[in-house]
Amino acid sequence: MDIGKTRKNYKSKNGIFNNKRSPLLFFKEWYKEAEKKVSEPNAFALSTSNKNKTSSRMMLLKDFSNTFTFYTNTSSKKGRDILSNKAASMLFWWKELEQQIRIEGTLSKLSTYKVKKYFYSRPKDSQIAALSSNQSSQLESYNHLIEEFDTNKKKYSKKRVPFPKDWVGFELKPQMIEFWQGGPNRLHQRIEYKKIKGIWEAKILAP
Repeated sequence: MDIGKTRKNYKSKNGIFNNKRSPLLFFKEWYKEAEKKVSEPNAFALSTSNKNKTSSRMMLLKDFSNTFTFYTNTSSKKGRDILSNKAASMLFWWKELEQQIRIEGTLSKLSTYKVKKYFYSRPKDSQIAALSSNQSSQLESYNHLIEEFDTNKKKYSKKRVPFPKDWVGFELKPQMIEFWQGGPNRLHQRIEYKKIKGIWEAKILAP
């Protein structure tokens, strides 16, 4: 199917090149605006690599400051990828703002204390779902998963849900952050920040 004619014209925006703040503050500024207009501003594509095979999936960011935090399961494909290769990238696409942010860096595990604190702050049904699903493993059927969830929901209706042994949190320490703003005539604006010897250095990129 030829979809080459599918095209969206981006609107002209104010320039992004006069930003003098660190890219982390720049990200915070854009994120606050995205919270107002984007349905799930914390949704991002996480890309990992294992033995020269790359893989991507959508995730939800749970915290950010100097690092970017998310949670997963070490038995999942992404979990296994990360344990093998700590390099990863995040991609945020905010259609409503015609903005994109790419972040590259290295991942490290959060402490068990932080992971458990977050796990038990989730709705109880979400806790039970995490306990019931051996993420990325083959299912006999989807109904089997629902039955496991229902069984655990009854079992722990009045008890604390056990903490899943493979449930972890990771934080990405950024080494590169690129901001992209859609522009008319495909003349998009791009600015890339790279951390060199502990200092963020910026350069403008051609679209």
